[in-house]
Order: sequence, then C-alpha cells, then structure tokens
Amino acid sequence: MTITQVAQLSSATLIRLSDQAVTHYALDSRLCQKGSLFFALKGTHSNGLHFIQDAEKRGAVGVVVHSDDVPYALSATTGAILASDDVSQTLMHLASSYRNQFPHVRTIGITGSTGKSTTKEAIGKIASTLGSTTMTSGNLNSEYGLALSILTLGEESKYGVFEVGIDHPGEMERMASMLKPSIALLTNIGNAHLESMGSREIIAREKAKIFHPTVERGFISRHTPYRSFIQSLTPVELQRYGIRDISAIDLGLHGWQLTYRGVSFRIKAVGKHLLEDVVGAIAVGSYLGARPVDIAHGLEDFEPLTGRATVQSSEVTIINDTYNASLDSTRSIIRYLSALSWRGRKKAVLGPMKELGSESKSAHLQIAKALIQSTFTKNFLYGRELEEAYYTIKREKGKEHVSFTQDFEELEVMVKGEVTPGDLVLLKGSRAVAMERLIPTIETTVAAHG
Repeated sequence: MTITQVAQLSSATLIRLSDQAVTHYALDSRLCQKGSLFFALKGTHSNGLHFIQDAEKRGAVGVVVHSDDVPYALSATTGAILASDDVSQTLMHLASSYRNQFPHVRTIGITGSTGKSTTKEAIGKIASTLGSTTMTSGNLNSEYGLALSILTLGEESKYGVFEVGIDHPGEMERMASMLKPSIALLTNIGNAHLESMGSREIIAREKAKIFHPTVERGFISRHTPYRSFIQSLTPVELQRYGIRDISAIDLGLHGWQLTYRGVSFRIKAVGKHLLEDVVGAIAVGSYLGARPVDIAHGLEDFEPLTGRATVQSSEVTIINDTYNASLDSTRSIIRYLSALSWRGRKKAVLGPMKELGSESKSAHLQIAKALIQSTFTKNFLYGRELEEAYYTIKREKGKEHVSFTQDFEELEVMVKGEVTPGDLVLLKGSRAVAMERLIPTIETTVAAHG
C-alpha cells in the first residue's frame, strides 16, 4: 500500500508523505526491513518512539507515532510520518479495514486454552491443498499479532488461518471484530490465564465470542467443558469433533497412523491431545471441501511447531513440550509417556504452570498425583509452585524419585548428574520459565558420557 492508503484505512493523520510503498509492518524496530511501517507503541517498560531511528536504519519507510510525539519524529526521521492519539488502535483499525478489502478470503479463527498452534498449522496444511493460504506466523496470536497476521493477506489469498489468543475479558470481541472469521474453532476450555480471567465460566464465555456474527460454521471439541453453555451463547451451529471420528493407530514417538474415509496417512504428532487438534483440523478441512486424499496429502508427515511435544532423538530422547503448560496438557503428556513402552528410564523435568490464580495449588498437586502414578523413575521439579508437589511425591515414592529447586542453575546441575544415554526425558513448563534452556545441558552431558 501507499502511505496515503494506509492513512485512509487506519484513520491516522498524514504528517509527512513518502512515495515509497509499504510492504511490511513491524512493532519491533529490530524486525524492520526495507518497506516496513513501524508502529511506535508505548509499553509498560519501553517506548517505541525511542527506536524510530533504528527502524529507519533497518529500512522502514515510515513510522506511526502518538500525536504529541510528531515534533520529535519530524526531527529524528526522514521518512513518512503518520500520527494518532492511540497508536495501538490505529494498528487495529488498519487491520480491520484491510481485512474488509478481501471479502473473497475465507478466514478461519482458532481459539482455546491449548492446541491453537497445532490446530492452526494442520488446518493451514489442508487449506493449502485447496488454494493460496495465509497463516498466523508462529504463535502471533495476541491482538497485535493478529493484526500483523491479517496484514499479510494478499490478492492471491483464498484462505486465512489465524490463531486468536486472549488473556483478559473484552479482548475477544475486538479480535473477532477485526478478523471477521468465516469459520471458527474452539479447541478446549482449561485453566490457562485463570488468574486474569477470574473463572473457567468467564473463560468459556469470552472464548465463545469467537463465534462472531460473520461465522457460517463453528467447530468445538466433544471434550470441551461448558460445551452446552457455549452453544447457548451463539446462534452459530457448532459441529463437534473428536478422536473417535477417525481410525488411529498409535505409533508411539513416531506419531500416529490415521485412516480417514478410507485414506491412510501418518502424522508425527505425539500424544492424544495433539491428535485431537489434528482431528479438529480435518473436520474444518472437510467442511472447506477438501477430499480425504487432499487431507492426507496436506497432513502426510505433519508435525507440530517446535516445543509442542516434539521429539529430539540422540543418545537421550527429549520430548520438548516447553511451549507452554496447563493442567490438561501436562497431565495428558505425563499419562501418555507413562504408558509408552520404553527400554530405558523415563525422567520428567517440570517447570511451574503459571497464571492459574486460586487453582494453582490444586493443579500442581494434581500433577504430583499423575507423577506418582506414572512410570517415570525420576522427577525434577523447578519453581516454588511445585514445592508442595515435591513433598507429596517424596512422601509417596521416596526421595530418590524426586528433586526440587527454585534455582535454574541448580536444576541444570541436578539434571546433568542423572541423565544418561538411553533415557527418555520430558521437558514441560509454562512459557515464562523457558524450560527448553535445558536442552543444550542434556545434549552436552550425554555427549560427554559418550
């Protein structure tokens, strides 16, 4: 788009014109490239205004700043300048108006406490067999991330597959209004963001708002709590899906062999929770008109994004499930791996599940119960939220089966001292604690053993 077009679609005030086209949008100056329009957002800990010169050095052709900051922007940069009283709202308005430019694009909005990224990736693979498909990059599922993703739609796009993540009431209305989804899918209702949302019922009510008036068909997992409540909140017909909709043979860490309407194919997703996400994608793909052979072609050897129960095999097999952690997803992967046939020893390295509010103590004790009942021979627990779980496991199974620390460096020492070749190691924890930091430690330790 031209700067003038951006100003018109976003309702921002054009301060300085440029004849260079805008081909990219960025909120982080480090991600700017030739053709970028940089939005100088004011955050809690930083002010984008301080980085507009860096954005220009990296190729930005213009900046969007707060109206009060126009004098500084005029003196600090040479490119185009747009101004508004709320830079973030300008971004949202631009994305919403831009979405309206593509009425032919069928957009799919995906929300839920867990499974959004896996479902999005699988739907995207299937949709791509039917036509040009634009998807959320990685896990850009916040209001800002959704806006940036919408702005990647093009004239050639036939489908748009977008994650919609919320962590406080009122957010979904704005995001659904911006996206105007043609199809919407809700994976589940869990306790993620319970601290900021208040209750599971509120989470269900807020996520149900993904079924916007523009939605022609909605999808929801049969295992989703509050399913009937959610259906009562929307006139949109909600089609239920679940694992029983397909034939699935468990291949362990090699994934699943699936048969859908007579056509067989393999996916590399590990665990029943990821299998259900893929089944949701199949339901959406079928609704879009994909034939079983299209679905098989799109999903053959499909594997989730890194950190979603991805398998890293060497002398030690690491199950990297570090992208995030909820009670449901943590308990599910523990139970799945516990039942898995394995010649060596199984070990779990768990970080805390964050943002659970009043349910935090109970949730972590339920994880302790799952570990007690599991076939894991050693459990390494990290973070104060897991301290009581540590004492519970220690009391039930003995101190040789569990370790606890609140210090990450100490955790590294603990793991380094006990992981040996042939082990199966589960790494799991909330995004805030970045448990994947342990992967180099484990790999280096095993290499030394070799």
